[in-house]
Order: sequence, then structure tokens, then C-alpha cells
Amino acid sequence: MQLLGRGFVYSGIMNELRNQDPQQNEEAAGPVEAPQTETADAPPADADDSLFCPQCGAKMGAGDVFCGACGRPLGQAADPAAAGGGRIAANPSGLNRLTALLLCLLLGFLGIHRFYAGKIGTGLLFLITGGFLFVGVIYDCVMIATGEFTDAEGRKLLYR
Repeated sequence: MQLLGRGFVYSGIMNELRNQDPQQNEEAAGPVEAPQTETADAPPADADDSLFCPQCGAKMGAGDVFCGACGRPLGQAADPAAAGGGRIAANPSGLNRLTALLLCLLLGFLGIHRFYAGKIGTGLLFLITGGFLFVGVIYDCVMIATGEFTDAEGRKLLYR
């Protein structure tokens, strides 16, 4: 019976709140500010002259030439079709990606593909360790096939 009694008390309080004057409730709550709306004269609140990278969407400053997150130059076309499908880097390597992939598949355990890309230090390391016991060879094959493998100067290899 106590639960039933609490229910009646609760419904009585709710009825009292419904019957109160709405003006009295607003005064008790304090002043409420009207939502601010943009006028035709004022610029939008988020127009702070920021630039966003067309590739990764990271926020860049007005004076930035390259994206700090992905390295894409600001001057590149935002349309992927105009930029070669988004596959060609701003400063591509002169090396052929298909050649590097074939070298990696056939002689990867000797590090020949790394010598081809100009990475002499890791090429020697692959030669001594057998391509890190083929784990490094598999990794490099995936990186070359997806177009993420770079030469010694950090430029992506092209598929010609």
C-alpha cells in the first residue's frame, strides 16, 4: 500500500505543477536569452578564413602551403579526375612501381627492390636478414601494390 500512496503523492505534485501560472515558472527560472541568429550584415560564426585539406579534411592555416596531416599541397585540384584520380603525388618519383613490385616478388629476400628505390641501408639489412625472414618482403609487396612505397627521398613510386 505504501507504493500506491507514493504514486498518489507524485501525481498530486504533477497536477500542482501543471496548474501553476506559466509566467510564475519563467520568473523562478531566471532570465532566458533569446537564441542568436545570424543577420545579413554579420558573417557566419564559423567563417574564420580557415582552409581544409581536400584529401583528409584537416584544418590548415591561411598561410600553409602543405597539409600538416597528409602533406598534400594546397595548390592541387580538389577534383580527383583533374589530379589524375588522386593517385599521382605532387612530386612523384621517376621510378616505376611495377618494376619495384616484380623485384620485390622475385628477389625481395635479397632487398633488390630497396636498392632499386635508393634505400641502400635497408637494402643491406634485407640482404643480411633474408628480408626480415620474409615478413618485410610481404609488407613491402603490400606497400608497393597499394602505392604507398616511397623512394629514398620520400617520393611515391609511379605506376606507368
